[in-house]
Amino acid sequence: MPDPTTLEALRLRALPFPIDAAARALWQTRLNELPVTRLYDTRFDLSDPAIVRLALETIGEQHLGGLGTHAVNGAVIAGMFDAALGVAGTLHHAARRVGTVELSIKLMRPVFDAPLEVLSIAVKCTPHLAFTSAELYGAGKLCATASGIVAVASGPKGREPDAYW
Repeated sequence: MPDPTTLEALRLRALPFPIDAAARALWQTRLNELPVTRLYDTRFDLSDPAIVRLALETIGEQHLGGLGTHAVNGAVIAGMFDAALGVAGTLHHAARRVGTVELSIKLMRPVFDAPLEVLSIAVKCTPHLAFTSAELYGAGKLCATASGIVAVASGPKGREPDAYW
């Protein structure tokens, strides 16, 4: 987990989610029930009104990369970033279907130690886009950063947006 100064710096840059604590709790429950969330052994925490937290408490063999090291696989890191950035954008367009359309990752050091935690925020929103930012910490050390764009999906005219659930 990052230090309190880091969390406060993120909150200063973040746009608060336009949904209340009860709605965030419902999203959290449903996100944590998704097969992909369970497959990765991750957990979402949406208790903060502006920061999405996605945690991996224990690194398993399925999380490791190749090349004979015990580092977390880059695909796992990318998946965690995509999920956390996507949720940060989704919560700003909660009644609409959205998806990540751009993802940029900077790997700064290998991730060897748990827990892993991704902290994600929305930094700018328009009616159709959310610009998001995230940081990944391994055992409290900053290991990678990412940015993304989440876009509202277009659908057939005259049709209500699909409910997520």
